[in-house]
Amino acid sequence: MPRLLLFSALTIVLSACAGQRAEGVGGREKPPCDDCRSGVELSFDVKVNRVYREQASEVLALDSGAAIGILPALNVVANSPEKCSYCHSFSESAVEFDFAAKEDSVLAARFPNNERVLLFPGSQVPERDSAEFWNAFANLREIPLSENKELKDFFKKLSLRYKVRYLAFASFIEVSIKDRKTFEWESEWSIWDAQKGELLLWDYQNLTAKSKNSAPVDRGWAACLRF
Repeated sequence: MPRLLLFSALTIVLSACAGQRAEGVGGREKPPCDDCRSGVELSFDVKVNRVYREQASEVLALDSGAAIGILPALNVVANSPEKCSYCHSFSESAVEFDFAAKEDSVLAARFPNNERVLLFPGSQVPERDSAEFWNAFANLREIPLSENKELKDFFKKLSLRYKVRYLAFASFIEVSIKDRKTFEWESEWSIWDAQKGELLLWDYQNLTAKSKNSAPVDRGWAACLRF
């Protein structure tokens, strides 16, 4: 398995394009400008740069009815041009939100009989779990997921504490807007049998997506994700 492409911090900072933040009223972003309102639905041509997948068996099946705990993405990076007029909604939080929506739809379609439980809503790890959480993930940069004993032990604790059998999470998501029609996507995502501390599915994606029409790439960060 390739080494993890991770950094050691989880901090998620909103980073819309420079100059696009509204002043006053709660620091909200300005509404989309006329340049954004093309009215054209997003459609992408996707180039696969690198894709890796490891799976516990040929057909991944989870015990029917067992709950899947969803962890927040550990690292989210959103890169955009310093000056742009079309990516008002682009930020780390937007990338994570769209990824989570895609993740939920994938899990619902593939495992319809398994309840999905968001363990830490809003990406906020409860104080009682925080130190254990960060200690467990601290060595991911050097130690592959499947070999990380501390991580496996922590998953077993989470399984008992929150009464979930499985865990799913993204270790890393990075999206970079290259120009008005092109963005690049890189992510690592996995599913675990938390009770046993076993890695069931590991998925790495590195893609380039290019808009097929005049719609600017200010939405749909997860549209091309194919796990």
